[in-house]
Amino acid sequence: MKTAAFVPGRVGPLPTYLGYLFLRFPGSLGAEETHHFECLDTYDGRWSRQGQIWIREGQVSALVTPPGTFALSTDLSAFGLQKPLLLGRVTLRLRHVAFESDQGFVEGQVVRFRTQSWFVLRGRDEAFESLTRVLEAEGLEPAGRGVGWMVSERAVAFMPPAAWPPLRPDESAAAALTARLADGFRMARQYEKGVRDDVDTECLHHYRVSLRRARSLLSLGRLWETIPEWDRLKLLLGQLQTATNELRDLDVLLLDLPGLRAKVPWGEGTHLAAWEASMAQRRRAEYRKVRAWLMSEAYASAAAEVTELIAALTSMGAPWTAEELAARTFERAAGGLRKILRRLPSDTPDETLHDVRIRAKKLRYALEGLGSLGHQGSVRTLAAALKETQEALGKFQDRSVLLERLKTGLAGARSGKTDPLAYVLLVGVIAGDHDRRKAEARASAKRLRSKPVLRALDRLANRSETGDGE
Repeated sequence: MKTAAFVPGRVGPLPTYLGYLFLRFPGSLGAEETHHFECLDTYDGRWSRQGQIWIREGQVSALVTPPGTFALSTDLSAFGLQKPLLLGRVTLRLRHVAFESDQGFVEGQVVRFRTQSWFVLRGRDEAFESLTRVLEAEGLEPAGRGVGWMVSERAVAFMPPAAWPPLRPDESAAAALTARLADGFRMARQYEKGVRDDVDTECLHHYRVSLRRARSLLSLGRLWETIPEWDRLKLLLGQLQTATNELRDLDVLLLDLPGLRAKVPWGEGTHLAAWEASMAQRRRAEYRKVRAWLMSEAYASAAAEVTELIAALTSMGAPWTAEELAARTFERAAGGLRKILRRLPSDTPDETLHDVRIRAKKLRYALEGLGSLGHQGSVRTLAAALKETQEALGKFQDRSVLLERLKTGLAGARSGKTDPLAYVLLVGVIAGDHDRRKAEARASAKRLRSKPVLRALDRLANRSETGDGE
């Protein structure tokens, strides 16, 4: 289904023009209806940055591409764990239009917002194409995407990650890394307010992901390994990450708990309400602690120092080119993963799986930062394999952390503060899930030993071929 939006241009008032248009394209124009919509999006403007917005009137919600209000989706589950935030309200006046001929059916809207008006069409095939050609020929002008009435002030304030061009082999490694470091830290800081306001758990998640990416980029900077500023920056970013570890662990627990509790047999999961409430209370206390930290002078000082150190590193260190940095990084990261995969036992212990996860993550981030300078066939092969492996190993790691946390609740179960039977059954459910995810993690790690992946690791580490070669 195609859509097109027009402003009146030279034709004057749209209802008058449509009266003439209907003489050649038989159609109907409905009565004007007034609608009062709430405009919704995520904290980071996920849809409005693409020229779309969610609108809600009463109990009905729809994803639309302004200036039209044709529904692209009505399923709010698309927000996932992100909370639909109210960006503003808008009043629109709509008139429905319909054209039907031997060529097909085209529907439309006349949309009015204050003194502005648009003519929006939706259809397919020749009926739609011929009608839009006539409209443009007669003086209607195409409207820009996502313009007019869309309320998107928050999205405008929230800037997405920079779209970096492929690295040039001869450009400064220091300049390339610090530019990407600065952008990654900027992304993390944009989520600070969402974390402070406790908008949703995804704000903290994205804050931490942005910090982790920045730390990973920083770890590539071997050109600075004799520079104190490099060590200081690694320390600061690590401290910022660590300060939110407990809150994120509690978020993961409370998000998973309803599903896990439902798996507890004989309906005993209902007896865990007191324990779950205590976890929620602990989460509230930890949130207050994190909020105070983010609002403190110590945090502001640390963030300012991070920004200053990134800027300072631009002109420090060995004068490596991006190509030289990529060669050293790929040799280290790919070689390290290759080495551990060679000695991967059939009954892989937890510690080895954890090591594979860390090394796979480092290589994946290296590919994200420097992949344009690697053998492109190898980069694609490894990116796909590492993504799958990281997901499986990450889920296993989450269950390992959760199982370890449940040990802290044993005293409460023994003392009677938590229903002991329900708690033991919950531990059993999670232990079973932990074993299942461990088996999946092992299988996924072993798939990294496939010939295409090992060949790609060798090619990347040895740098025998670069650029677009296959």
